[in-house]
Amino acid sequence: MKVKDNEKLGKILDDKRSGSSEILSGLNNFLLLNLNNRKLFNVSLFKANQKLSHFAAINNYLKKLNALTKISDYKNIKEFMNDFKRDEGILYNRIFENVYRKLSSAKTILTISRSGTVIKILKLWFNRKRNLKIIITESRPANEGILTAKELLKEGLKVELITDAMAGLYLPKVDAAIIGADAVLKNKNVINKAGSLSLALLCKHHKKPLYVLAAKSKFVNKTRYKTEPESSEKLWKYRHPNLKITNISFEEIERNLITEIITD
Repeated sequence: MKVKDNEKLGKILDDKRSGSSEILSGLNNFLLLNLNNRKLFNVSLFKANQKLSHFAAINNYLKKLNALTKISDYKNIKEFMNDFKRDEGILYNRIFENVYRKLSSAKTILTISRSGTVIKILKLWFNRKRNLKIIITESRPANEGILTAKELLKEGLKVELITDAMAGLYLPKVDAAIIGADAVLKNKNVINKAGSLSLALLCKHHKKPLYVLAAKSKFVNKTRYKTEPESSEKLWKYRHPNLKITNISFEEIERNLITEIITD
């Protein structure tokens, strides 16, 4: 594998700030571009299985791709990846239309973290409704909310960035809150970035709707989710015998706290 190819793949596999939809899109484009290099393709697919299969949508994608690769059906592999690329645009348009039917009168939306699905829907929304305003929490410790803000500002949207702790202060001012999903469990509980549960509880208290935007590929046949702590140094690079630092990136939001899961 060439150094440049290795770097490009590494950026995709080690991306901790983008949503799973964006990571999957980047992976599909990389594999499609390198399909004719069988060795690079197979090594890249192997690494993707090792590092990304915990994401529901990516796992579903990899299962289909692995089955085709196992029988060396490269013609259908190329067709599968091209179909995926083509269907992405259709998928987001379907989700957007389903969202807009419910929130066509909304002017101010609050969201958190970074979700490729949410970003694409907000861009489509802005194309139809130019007075749309987005409030985004910074989403500590990785500050994915800042990345979302930068991308939406490039499109011309009005954006207000706030701290995570300010969400309760701002909810009375918004029409609705929307979040993405890393997975939707069989019981319709949703797995998403930490901060989503707090937002859901605040929405319940303030009687504001909370919508989850998720492609069908995010739905999994599981009913349980186990939280996994990540590096504590992302929070604070400090050591003390009486100090415990816990950094959890994903959490579960119960179905009864969600107004609706909107899909394609």
